[in-house]
Amino acid sequence: MSNRIAGFELRLPESWHVVPTEVPDQIEPWARSTAEALVGGAPAPERPDAMTEDVTDILAEQLADVAKAVVDTRIGGLQTAVLVRHPELGAVDAMVTVGATEDLALDAFAAQLQAIVESSEEHDFAFAGRVDGTSDAGQVTGLHSMISHFGDLGMEGTAVLEERVVLGVFPPGCADMVELTAIARSVGTFDDMPQEMLDLLAGLAVELEAA
Repeated sequence: MSNRIAGFELRLPESWHVVPTEVPDQIEPWARSTAEALVGGAPAPERPDAMTEDVTDILAEQLADVAKAVVDTRIGGLQTAVLVRHPELGAVDAMVTVGATEDLALDAFAAQLQAIVESSEEHDFAFAGRVDGTSDAGQVTGLHSMISHFGDLGMEGTAVLEERVVLGVFPPGCADMVELTAIARSVGTFDDMPQEMLDLLAGLAVELEAA
């Protein structure tokens, strides 16, 4: 008899900030207070107060946009967090979402990711490579990719590269899996994004129950 996932929690380093996507009414106040705290506490060169306010506004808008994008997926039970390494720049460096999926085995998940790479009409993959590893919560497999977004800079023929890692965690003796999806603002945000996302899984705790 296989176990099922009853719940999960990903404990993240302090550099990551959990997003309140489960309570949409809290998104705007959270984005504003978080941006103010981060920008106010960041080392920055001397600049007019108006510029500091502009950076805070920009960061708050980005934080809110991330949260709203997750809410718009209408996928329940997701844990979402953002990484802001340099608040003085007013930019979100990366986001990560974690959720559970029922009845999905490792081989089927790997095949699903490969099929997306081969036939996706939504994304233009400049690179895609399989990632395998282990964690305390179970065996891990997934995809490290770089996706081209053409025209994002307003110039024909110009592409912006987005780095993304999707990892599936498969607890032993369990029919379900936990999926982590991480999206970086740009290539170079992480020195080794697949490894850093595998390292994050050290904080993953999965609660199982008998089927």
